[in-house]
Amino acid sequence: MTQQCYGEEERVNLRQVIESQELWRGTGHENFTARFEKEFGEWLGRKYVLGICSGTCAEETALAGLGLEPGDEVICPASAPIFVSFPVVSIGCVPVFADVDPRTLIISAEGIEEQVTERTRAVMVVHLFGQPAPMDEIMAVAKKHGLQVLEDCAQAYGPTHRGRKVGTIGDVACYSLQQSKHMSSGEGGIVATDEPDIYKRMALFSNCGMPWYGYGMEPPEREPIAGHTPRGHFSFGHNFRMSELQGAVCVAQLKKLPEFNERRKKLVKVIEDELGAVDGIELPYVYPDTEPNYWTYPVRVPAGLGGYAEINYLEAEFQKMQRERRTSLGIPLPDTVQYTPGACPRTEEAVKRFRAISVHHAKEPEEIREAARGIREIVEGKSK
Repeated sequence: MTQQCYGEEERVNLRQVIESQELWRGTGHENFTARFEKEFGEWLGRKYVLGICSGTCAEETALAGLGLEPGDEVICPASAPIFVSFPVVSIGCVPVFADVDPRTLIISAEGIEEQVTERTRAVMVVHLFGQPAPMDEIMAVAKKHGLQVLEDCAQAYGPTHRGRKVGTIGDVACYSLQQSKHMSSGEGGIVATDEPDIYKRMALFSNCGMPWYGYGMEPPEREPIAGHTPRGHFSFGHNFRMSELQGAVCVAQLKKLPEFNERRKKLVKVIEDELGAVDGIELPYVYPDTEPNYWTYPVRVPAGLGGYAEINYLEAEFQKMQRERRTSLGIPLPDTVQYTPGACPRTEEAVKRFRAISVHHAKEPEEIREAARGIREIVEGKSK
């Protein structure tokens, strides 16, 4: 990587944080984290935003915001990073894996419908590779069964579905700020919603149950117990707060996001020029009325020449859950939930055809061209 992603803007903000001697967001003082939450909400178009310490913690916080109970089932795509399903386990719920559309590896309405039971409470939609999912069909199934929808936008900063940014369609959205993403603070995460009750639950969960609400929301009153006034931890939660150091970098990075996205588009064009006319290679399938903003660029190749590795239920920890018939937190697995090979056959076949090329905005076009040519050589060599 040779293109600069971090520079003077980040240094100026970080210097201000260091000089303030306030490296945590705290309460009662002006800070970068609160500023970032406001500005990101304006960019995305959602009312309530909360900065979180990592993308995985953002995922768990978003699930907590939905008010799920232990043992509730949450439908997840079978093929997605395990950072999607592990937070379901850690919040005490049961991941149920749905088959994906073999053209995209994105969860399908059909796959969701196949997995709904009386215990299903939510669906996690991953806009994989930065491609928008078919949200009209998914939201219709969710509405039919009374399910809440979490949009995982870890790889999707700015893609649109019918002109709306992904992350504004479901009940809640989460983002990752890890190093490889469209913008980054090294590690970090974001949760966003339009529902005040979801926001309040997320704020409590990410702050050990303390109601440090923003947006002018009033915290509940602390009631004395046995003559003692508690500190005010009103629910169970973790310390998932974003630090001021992260917030300072994020404020600078958000301003650069349009530039970064334009760089990515140019790198995508390099790949398409190299691979668009190659027999045996299919460029990404894009759903109607959607516009991707690629995190990585997926292509389909002949079976056996691909190998996307992210099938969650085939990972060691899920195989352990299968043997013990309980989740890692001890929640029993219903008989209908199976983490066995063949559980999602369309997914298991589809991943054998996928290869992905990084289009990180720090990369140079020639680096991308070389990666694309490498895939071309593999496919053309196989066909000879």
